[in-house]
Amino acid sequence: MSTILLAVIPLFTAIVAGFLAGKGKMLDETAVRGLNRFVFTFAMPPMLFRLMATTDVIAIGEWRFVAGYFYAEALIFLAGAVLGGLLFKQKFAAMTMQGFGGSFSNGVLIALPLLIGLYGPEGAVPAVLLFTLDVVLFSLVTMLLEASRGDGKSGGGLRAVRTTGRAMASNPILMSTLLGILFGLSGLQLPELVDKTFGFIGQAGPPAALFGLGATLAHRRIQGSLGAAGMMAGFKLFLHPALTFAVLAFLVPVEPFWIHAAVIFAACPVGANVYVFAQHYQVSVTAASAAIFFSTALSMVTITTLLLLYPPVPL
Repeated sequence: MSTILLAVIPLFTAIVAGFLAGKGKMLDETAVRGLNRFVFTFAMPPMLFRLMATTDVIAIGEWRFVAGYFYAEALIFLAGAVLGGLLFKQKFAAMTMQGFGGSFSNGVLIALPLLIGLYGPEGAVPAVLLFTLDVVLFSLVTMLLEASRGDGKSGGGLRAVRTTGRAMASNPILMSTLLGILFGLSGLQLPELVDKTFGFIGQAGPPAALFGLGATLAHRRIQGSLGAAGMMAGFKLFLHPALTFAVLAFLVPVEPFWIHAAVIFAACPVGANVYVFAQHYQVSVTAASAAIFFSTALSMVTITTLLLLYPPVPL
């Protein structure tokens, strides 16, 4: 119990503190955007690069874990998209966002620091392995949303590929993870100065990210599209972790530690990138914003309850 509370309470305290700072006008939207840019561009990338550069992902050999998680994620994505079309008469782009919102976890801001809090540095490994799936999911969502524009111009498929490539290349989280993996595979050692510097800067990442998430939520508009938002949040907090457990425990069985890490990752609220995509393509913006707000608020209870019922396993 104490281990769970020590892992959970600091995380959500940082989110609540950021939310209060935003609501209290201590941080306006411009300041919050600057804080979030610092997190995603300067703080988290060194931490993730350093982590992956010193982790032999091939030696870990848990690609069944990655494949099983992706299978559950894909099923949730498909179910959310289809139900969005049936229940809310959504068009193709909105269906894509509905599936994306129900299946994409807030991995960098919540899952990663939570797993580190529960398991120490070892807890970061499954989280970072699952970050590699972002490359696949972001690519899929980008291509689907580009295709949904249906402007009739030739070369639409090539445009979608180019857009996907640019989005991936300009995402510091993805690129730092991929470059860290490549550096680790090279067999080279990080120079001590680089290791210390990246470690020092990276320490600011998780707390600043959680504080920034709370401040961001304070400025979000949540009125409207509550049905679609509620379904996104329900899929994310309940169906996604349940299906992930079923797949990794029975269909593609892995060791208990990996099952637990995957379930915790899947139980995290809707990821902030869902709003980024919604805003960029002007699709389901209000639903995405509301889903992030409500799922993050509810996750304080649902994650704590989940950890009490399904506590961390011994390493």
